[in-house]
Amino acid sequence: MKKILFASVALATIVSAQSAQELIEANGCSTCHALASKKLAPAFAGIGKRNKMQNGSNAKNIIIQSIKNGSSGKYPMFANSAMPPYPNLSNQELVTLADYILSQSSKAKGHKRGMGHGRGAGHGRGGM
Repeated sequence: MKKILFASVALATIVSAQSAQELIEANGCSTCHALASKKLAPAFAGIGKRNKMQNGSNAKNIIIQSIKNGSSGKYPMFANSAMPPYPNLSNQELVTLADYILSQSSKAKGHKRGMGHGRGAGHGRGGM
């Protein structure tokens, strides 16, 4: 039973990542965003990491609102760029994209202001 459950979860993860990739391509998101590097807009990994750190349990809703309504000014490095709104995406599509973006946060590079550099809290060599 455990093997079946694990396989189901693994398959669901693959399907949702595939669906997210399809949505990203279909809506032109990759024109401005990349997975882990900056383009014309922040990387998905950086967006996921920043939202998790700053918004905690509300991160998903913040990302959904940014996709649905558009946004600007959240990232000073991209002050001259604006995220266009995507009001025609369904709620499920918005959730799929937000989940995907948040799942990429572990791929984000560290930031100069204590977000991933050094061996402070959470960055050491834990004894597990």
